[in-house]
Amino acid sequence: ARRLPTALVHSQGTGFLFRDPLATFLPEEGPRQGLRFSPYPEGFSGSTMQFMAYYAEERGGFYFATRDAGKAMKWLNSYKDIASGLLTASFMHQAPHVASGQSFAPDYPVEISALFEGTWYEAAERYKAWAIRQPWTQQGPLAQRTDRPKWLHEDVGICTFGINAAHDRSEWLDAFHKAAGTPVFHILGPNWARSGQDYMGTLPGGAITDWVPGRFSHANLDTIRRNGDRWAPFEFDLLCSHSSSRPEPVLQCRQVLPARKYSFDRYTFPFMCPATPFWHDLHVARDARIVAEHDPDAIYYDISLNNVLMACRSQHHPHHPGGGQEIADAYARMLADTKAEIARVAGRPVAIGTEMVTELVIPFVDFYQARAEASPASSFEADFWRKWLIEGKVEKIPLFAYVYHEYGPLRMDGWGKLSLELGDIFYWIASRVVLWGGLFELNYEFSPLEVLGEHSDDPGEHYYPFDRREYRIDPEKLAFLAEIARTRTGWARDYLAYGTMRRPPALNVAPVTLSYFLYNCGKGLPHYEERGTITVPGVVCSAWSYGGERAAILMANLHDTPQTVEIRIDPQSYGLEAREATELCRIAKDGEVVLGGVSEAQTLSLSLPPREIVGLEMRPESGRERQGVR
Repeated sequence: ARRLPTALVHSQGTGFLFRDPLATFLPEEGPRQGLRFSPYPEGFSGSTMQFMAYYAEERGGFYFATRDAGKAMKWLNSYKDIASGLLTASFMHQAPHVASGQSFAPDYPVEISALFEGTWYEAAERYKAWAIRQPWTQQGPLAQRTDRPKWLHEDVGICTFGINAAHDRSEWLDAFHKAAGTPVFHILGPNWARSGQDYMGTLPGGAITDWVPGRFSHANLDTIRRNGDRWAPFEFDLLCSHSSSRPEPVLQCRQVLPARKYSFDRYTFPFMCPATPFWHDLHVARDARIVAEHDPDAIYYDISLNNVLMACRSQHHPHHPGGGQEIADAYARMLADTKAEIARVAGRPVAIGTEMVTELVIPFVDFYQARAEASPASSFEADFWRKWLIEGKVEKIPLFAYVYHEYGPLRMDGWGKLSLELGDIFYWIASRVVLWGGLFELNYEFSPLEVLGEHSDDPGEHYYPFDRREYRIDPEKLAFLAEIARTRTGWARDYLAYGTMRRPPALNVAPVTLSYFLYNCGKGLPHYEERGTITVPGVVCSAWSYGGERAAILMANLHDTPQTVEIRIDPQSYGLEAREATELCRIAKDGEVVLGGVSEAQTLSLSLPPREIVGLEMRPESGRERQGVR
């Protein structure tokens, strides 16, 4: 009998699919063993949701989940056992109160059940049916929430991350705004803090005056406001130096992690415990001062609550030594109180964002920065399986978006550069970030801005000592940047901002091999300046529904020549009721064409131009004259 391909789907890094894990995972300590330790809730080195699945394609398999609404800390592990060489799935549970005489028994059920299709969509849909009834989604879908700034979801077409905050980079800010043709969201780099904040170990201390008044370039802020763009300062909001000011309260606030952490991450940063009154109050008051003095549209928190274990073993903080709900609630309370206070000071909602995400932050976090959808042209959460990603043994999938897109924070991803040197992987990265509902990011943390006329980015002024590079902007990448910005804010806005992700149709298109050059990462990493290629599907495709009456399929042809696809259209598979008055419309840069009515499943042939986004929309009939396929 034919051996069907197997796969493991897991929510680490918001979603990875491991192909043939029995052959791929190795019986050795470290990431190549698989997910030996994947703590929840943890967005960087752990589980962002409470389920995983192992299955044979086209047949089915096993679904593993915890049904816990109580924020308990746990581990969802799937790995190759060193002694037996067999695949192993396990749940580990953290006691909320680590003390003599306390019970270690979890108070929530663990589900192990059968899957019957052999797809990751089946597992995600099963989890979603449970997840959207839990406390973290009870605020309702984003489209119905009045506490979320609409500009974040509806107006901005792209974002930038890490542009120098303290020195004049207004020429580039103008150029990005002009190129996008839409408002741009800028998260400025960390070097604005009064006493210093950089990537080389400099942190502000435990007084508000270590942070403000900030050293922002007036030219930068004036340019952003003149263009109608949006901005946020970058903060290490939970990290603090105890040597610059007020050392005693800072030392007393330090989070005490267990000696054995059961994670790939060593958690070496000086994290502050959110349950301590001093740090809670400093967090609220500091950000209120930043908003009062500099009037940002948002605040971004790096190496924050999604990057650390939800645990603290301190015997002196106002919580039980342990992990789980008490610590999670303390984070939620600190950020909710901060958000309320900065909104009061500003007289309007001020968005807050974090590095990475977990399902528990959905009620109060508006956006998050991630990098996995840019791999291998990025670093961090995808580094664990970098070689396997390039070889196609591991695939990044939009698992978190499939479950939570219409409820959760906006994803910023892409780690993009506009240089010719980056390679044509740019089109794959930008396409899947945007078509999966995210905001495409240009990143300037570890490498310079592209040369602009006679202007180049001075490494001596930056917060990381990057190598000088005289790379210029590739006009073709710039044109595609405008394409994705128009798509994000144009006809597809409702789907990409508020829609429900659906299963995309299968497309029979030749794969494409794309080049990359990774120079935007830490110089001490082994993959710094790695050059290579990756072979990926020739068309990025996603499907969405919105409001129960409209649905869309979005496609981006990554080839540099036109491609013809046969595509099956079935309105009912996107939650649309069968009716005669539904029309199918092709939407692209060259305009709209109504292809005809669609009341039942049908297959059509469609030509996709190179490196352009094309949509098929199913919507109530407009009454316009129908035209043929072109």
